[in-house]
Amino acid sequence: MSARAPEGLLPTLGDLGGFFEVTDPTVRDSDAVAWTDALAPDALTARVATIRAALGRATGQTAEDVDVRVAVSALQVGLASRLWSVALAGAVLHDWVPDLTSANLVASPVHAGRVPLGLVDPGAGYAVTGLPEITDRVAGTVVDDSLAALEAACTQVGRTSAQVLRSNSASSLVGAARVLAGARPSSGPRAWEVVRRLLEVPALARGGGVRERSGLPAGTGGGMEHHAEAFLRRGCCLYDRLPGHGLCPDCVRAVRRPDLVTPGH
Repeated sequence: MSARAPEGLLPTLGDLGGFFEVTDPTVRDSDAVAWTDALAPDALTARVATIRAALGRATGQTAEDVDVRVAVSALQVGLASRLWSVALAGAVLHDWVPDLTSANLVASPVHAGRVPLGLVDPGAGYAVTGLPEITDRVAGTVVDDSLAALEAACTQVGRTSAQVLRSNSASSLVGAARVLAGARPSSGPRAWEVVRRLLEVPALARGGGVRERSGLPAGTGGGMEHHAEAFLRRGCCLYDRLPGHGLCPDCVRAVRRPDLVTPGH
């Protein structure tokens, strides 16, 4: 049901960490543009160039040495993580899903801009009661809309495959749940239930899913609520193409090559 945000909700989300922050796009010197403009080819191309340069500096390379697909992957993970963090925190902690559709989203068109994520109407959203309703509403506003637009835009910049991006999206959801459960332990079980349901949504299920940890090589499988369960992607984020970075524990390749997993990643 459409409903206005509970009083003072959005500022409290930022208390959970930077990825949960929703910036007011009307503040002075805001560089926010519509979500569709932030994802336009020219804006994304410039953003990827900035990220390539940053990754190059961090790994002792030139920007040209960094695979464009790695930079696109990193760009998408950052934005997807913000979408998931805000959606999960609103739903799990406050029974309210912000309107995170493309039409209500704004963001800086540059990397590390003043508005990582903002809302045209910060009070717009939906009251939700129960896991099925939360799942349906988050799927409709994020999975089928803003996240789909992000994935589609990123496939056109740097030849990054749709499977890489889908698996990034699923992995970013699991990562957001880990952070939320760590910050609000009493709400952890509910957050993980929402995540398990969302991972069954077809668009996300193509990116990865939950499986029993039993039988997985040591050090592989992304952490979830219970030690007996693990998350595995169905694609690779490509970060292992950077010097000094191996495979992530949840990588599709990790089960076959556990020796390449970066310990403690």
